[in-house]
Amino acid sequence: MLPDIYLYNPTNELAIVNGDPNYMPPKRLIQFEKDLSTLPMFFASFKDVVLVHEVPSDDFLGLWARTGKELPVFVKEDEALNDQLFCQQPKGFLYPWGWSPAVHHRLEPLKDNCSDAFKNSPVANWKVDSRDIYSRKAAAGVLTKVLNAVGKNDWLLPEERCPVSCTELDEIIALQSRWGRLVVKSPWSASGRGIQMLRENEFNQSNQQVISGFLKQQGFVMVEPWLKKMADLSLQFYSEGKGEVAYRGQAAFLTDAAGRYQGNYIREIPPGLSTEEENFLSTYLPVVRQVLQEALSESDFSSQYYGWLGVDLLLYRDAENALRLHPCLEINSRYNMGALTLKLRELISPESGGRWEINFDKSGKFNRDMTVQMNRFPARIVDGKMVEGILPMVPPADSAQFSAWLKVERI
Repeated sequence: MLPDIYLYNPTNELAIVNGDPNYMPPKRLIQFEKDLSTLPMFFASFKDVVLVHEVPSDDFLGLWARTGKELPVFVKEDEALNDQLFCQQPKGFLYPWGWSPAVHHRLEPLKDNCSDAFKNSPVANWKVDSRDIYSRKAAAGVLTKVLNAVGKNDWLLPEERCPVSCTELDEIIALQSRWGRLVVKSPWSASGRGIQMLRENEFNQSNQQVISGFLKQQGFVMVEPWLKKMADLSLQFYSEGKGEVAYRGQAAFLTDAAGRYQGNYIREIPPGLSTEEENFLSTYLPVVRQVLQEALSESDFSSQYYGWLGVDLLLYRDAENALRLHPCLEINSRYNMGALTLKLRELISPESGGRWEINFDKSGKFNRDMTVQMNRFPARIVDGKMVEGILPMVPPADSAQFSAWLKVERI
């Protein structure tokens, strides 16, 4: 088996908008990429290679070896891509976190020696029309397919509440008059970034400046009504670019008040839901999963893309306090945190739950906190599965500002 190559590049949507093969993200996002560069290890097997900023220590790797995780080879990216011998070795697939013109340029030295399967895949080269697959407008198209397939009902997002593409501020103001509170999203962004929340009857200068920036840079924005959220969910699919997608699993995630991603729960359904809400999801999620799979299989995602497709859903209450489900809030055409949660779940006892989070703090705090927390809540492994405890998901280096950690608890 040939080794696959993994790379963590979480800014691929920004790189798509920029379009420059030599794109460099802002300084803080470069730090984010460096600190979390080992995250793809959870997708990789022992034969694979993860390109990283710094090779993780044996102590860190030993923590995960105890859980039964197969450990890949870690190689510093700058050394690997300048090593002629490494570049010329036969490889299977290239798996960056997400595709963009910049990451194609970045991984170009490896392409000639990849497998025919990769070279013949729809992601082997960047095409101008590839851009559309990664936008929020593509998700809106799938949403329309889902609503049409289900037909008239009282449990899905109503058609009149679907997102609208706007190119002018006046269009947004008109929607605000109709819907009240709004959520305005830039077409290419991720993890809750590129979002502006507009209160009813408020569209201040600060909002206008930010949204005008979105319009100038990206050409349009997606506008949708604010919904009273009960839970954030995702359904994970996988496309091999052959005209159909496969269902892989379900996840639940955490966001802050502004909709920015914070982390994931280990279990499929988030804690704290009422019996009514749990019953609603158990009744309607299987329906949505099937219809979504069919809609994705009939879309460009099934033929012009290869990889994970994380579809975000929203359980919410409408103006009459009735439960409803938004079946396609966003589509993450890349490796994503819901997919990562499925991989973590394989290492954790089915009798346990918990969550994992990504945080930002001062350099060194992650290292100090992990030392304390791992002493208070040591990881316990039973029959090769983690049943409780805390583990760092990336090396807690002294220089790290961004952290990722897992806390497993008995249910």
